[in-house]
Amino acid sequence: MSKPQLSIVTTLYKSERFLDTFVTQCEEAMASIECSSYEIVFVNDGSPDKSLDKVLKLKETNNNIIAVDLSRNFGHHYAIMAGLTYSTGDYVFLIDCDLEVPPTHIPTFYHKMQEEQGCDVIYGVQETRKGSFIERTVGGLFYGFFNRLTDTRIPENLLTERLMSRRYVDELIKMGDKNIFMAGMMQWIGYKQIPITIKKGQREGQSTYTLGKRIALSMEAITSFSSYPLIVLFKFGFFISALSVFTGIFFVVKKLINPEIVLSGFTFLIVALLFSVGVIISSLGVLGIYIDKLFNQTKNRQTFIVRDIYK
Repeated sequence: MSKPQLSIVTTLYKSERFLDTFVTQCEEAMASIECSSYEIVFVNDGSPDKSLDKVLKLKETNNNIIAVDLSRNFGHHYAIMAGLTYSTGDYVFLIDCDLEVPPTHIPTFYHKMQEEQGCDVIYGVQETRKGSFIERTVGGLFYGFFNRLTDTRIPENLLTERLMSRRYVDELIKMGDKNIFMAGMMQWIGYKQIPITIKKGQREGQSTYTLGKRIALSMEAITSFSSYPLIVLFKFGFFISALSVFTGIFFVVKKLINPEIVLSGFTFLIVALLFSVGVIISSLGVLGIYIDKLFNQTKNRQTFIVRDIYK
């Protein structure tokens, strides 16, 4: 069997209702760019609905479909890495199958890649972030904090959708990170990457990315690519220590100047004690996050487990 020219990689999680349209649009896109050798790699990330069954049914009439069934839900970014690992095309197009960005955009990415000599990545960005006020606010804060706290710069309003060369994907897989944050890893690698503006539609039904998941992803992203929180803790601890020393000197000098004065500061001591305890607990929490990441990395445990592959 010859190596496919293009691999389309997507993940499955509550995706059943999108799949008929998604596959049809993929077929139309491949015909548009006259690509007869391709594969559509679906990674089932422990989807609770019948997404996998639907893909296997579609596979009966489309031999280009490959299904990678993970043993449980590992998370979107881990499922993406599984899809990239099992893709074999000269180029790999990464896309969500919820049709917010439909596969009809594939020719746009493909032609742009052909135009840009030496380019390894064409990635999508949206002009303005869509969604509710909370989603837009959280997204804006995330990109702002991440780009200020790390040396890796992520374009604002970055989309999942991107077309990548084989050598770029191979380097991405070889990174071996156990704490996976795809957007950061993709920018850290380097190579020539060019953005393309895409209009993102509205997903049918409720997004599976809840606010809690977005906040957890933000924490994962910042602590995976920056040690700045540790530096802030050190500086803050030094400040508190210095403030305590100067406060102690102030009261000693005050007592020496006026020995008769009674230094009553029970309330102040209680507040200072509670504040210090809060700082210590918060510091231990941040340190614990980094230690946990080191623990996960040194365990060298696989980031996903494949139960079955349907080729």
